[in-house]
Amino acid sequence: MISTTKQFFLLILIGASATFLAASFPKTVPKNQTSESSPILIGTLKIPAVFVKGGNFEMGDQFDTGDDDEKPVHSVTLNDFYLSATEVTVAQFKKFCIATHRKMPEQESTSADDHPIVFITWYEAKDFCEWVGGNLPTEAQWEYAARSGGLSTQYPTGNEMDRSTANIFGKGKKDKWEKTSPVGNFPPNYLGIYDMAGNAYEWCNDNYKSDYYASSNSFEPQGPATSMFKTLRGGSWYHNKEEMRCSDRFRFMPVARIGFVGFRIAWKPEKAEALKIQMEQ
Repeated sequence: MISTTKQFFLLILIGASATFLAASFPKTVPKNQTSESSPILIGTLKIPAVFVKGGNFEMGDQFDTGDDDEKPVHSVTLNDFYLSATEVTVAQFKKFCIATHRKMPEQESTSADDHPIVFITWYEAKDFCEWVGGNLPTEAQWEYAARSGGLSTQYPTGNEMDRSTANIFGKGKKDKWEKTSPVGNFPPNYLGIYDMAGNAYEWCNDNYKSDYYASSNSFEPQGPATSMFKTLRGGSWYHNKEEMRCSDRFRFMPVARIGFVGFRIAWKPEKAEALKIQMEQ
């Protein structure tokens, strides 16, 4: 039976412990979601994971302020899933590299262990997600979660965006960093998910095509079958607030290593619950 609690901390047995992000969760959430929070500790690699109740939402540029690839707005239905509450950190990725005997991608000198891992190819991000029993989120999952279960907002935290709510280009207000910042340093969205706007762009599982929305499936869309590019979402420290919109789309070739690109993890509920139950036995 899948838990209806909004969040548990998914801790996979894959190495020494990483720094845990203590989160304070907002009380106002969409009607189809739950505001309860019940942390459960599992394993030693602390990955906070938020339960996202599935449902129907309008995907795309609802405010008519975006690019052509965000159109047309279309109805999408998703199943339940879990999403990591923060972007994968440098510390977490180091454990992965040690365990799988890989070379750690070189990071900026200002990038500490609690910053998001960047300079990551799509393939490396995918491998990490599979290693912890998950996958990269689809574009539809990402946008639905950014919208806190389908809210019609411009940005993950509401209809306004500045340096007090996200790590975007430049410095000022709460944004004290020229490049990446510690994960979870800015306010979360209504589901308790951090940095869905800014800090690092995030790889999604989907291939990218600019006209995909004209022919995409309405149930659990997986992206176009083929493309030279993979989709990214969320904007970064290198971008202005226009790129932080929930519907904004970006793309790179999957082999690209970029200093403003990271990722987060999605899990099927049964897999997340199995990992949790396994550690409780």
